[in-house]
Amino acid sequence: MIKYLKCILILFILSGIASMSLALDKGSVVGMWLFDDGNGDIVKDSSGNGLDGNLINSPGWVKEGKFGGALEFAFASANNVRVPLPHNDTVTIAMWGYYTDLPTTNIGLLHVQEGDFENADPGSKTIGVWVENTKMLWGRIIPAGVGNINFPKSKSLDAGTWYHIAMVIDADSKKATQYVDGEEVGQVDYSGKLTAYDFANIGRQGNETWEGMIDEVIVLNKALSSQDLKALMKGLQMAFPVEPKEKLSSTWGELKCSIR
Repeated sequence: MIKYLKCILILFILSGIASMSLALDKGSVVGMWLFDDGNGDIVKDSSGNGLDGNLINSPGWVKEGKFGGALEFAFASANNVRVPLPHNDTVTIAMWGYYTDLPTTNIGLLHVQEGDFENADPGSKTIGVWVENTKMLWGRIIPAGVGNINFPKSKSLDAGTWYHIAMVIDADSKKATQYVDGEEVGQVDYSGKLTAYDFANIGRQGNETWEGMIDEVIVLNKALSSQDLKALMKGLQMAFPVEPKEKLSSTWGELKCSIR
C-alpha cells in the first residue's frame, strides 16, 4: 500500500509538471540559453532553433548557478555572449542575474543591436537592460523612427542576490514593461515597431560588462504575463522541457508497471 501511494504521488507531481509545460507555448520561444554546457566557447540554444552563441573574451563557466550551471562575467575582462536574434516587434526577454559589484557606471545584462560586432554607441541599443551604480535597474528600447525611450528607475537590486529580470515589449498593447521576480517595476509607451536588430550581447551593454553571474536566458516572440514569468522562475526545463517528449511518456509507463 505504501509503495502504491508513493507512485500515485509521483504521478501527481509529473502531471503538474506536464500541465505547466502545456500552459506556455514552446512554439513562441525564439532562443533559450540554459548555460549548462560547462565548457567550451559556444553556448547551446536549447530551443532547437539553432541560435547558438559565441563566448567573447571567455566568460567563466560556473557549476552552481540558479538552475544547474551558469556563466560568470567580469567588467575587467570585457566579456559577453553574442547570439543571433531574429527581429520581432513583440518580444519577451527574461533571465536570472546575480551581481557581486558595481565597478562602473552601469553593468549590462543585455544589449540587442543590429550587426555582429562590438558597439558602444547608445543609439545602437534597440533593447537594453542594465543596473547602474546606484543599484537601480534600468533599461531602454528604441522604437523605429522614435529615438531612445528609457524606463523609469524604480527598482533597487542588491549585490549577492539572484533576481529574475524580464522585459516585455508588446506591439498590440503599445506598452513595454520591466519585471523583477514576476512583478512589474516600470512601464513605457511603445509605438509598436522596433528599430532593426539581429544580434544580442548577453552580459554586456555598450562597453560595460556585467559583474557576476547570469543564468537561464530566454527570448520569446510573444508578450508574457506576470503569471507566465512566474512560471519561468521555476526553471526553463520545467516550463519548456528540452528533453525528448518520449521521456515523460516512458516514465509514466514505468510507474504504471511498477504498481501493478
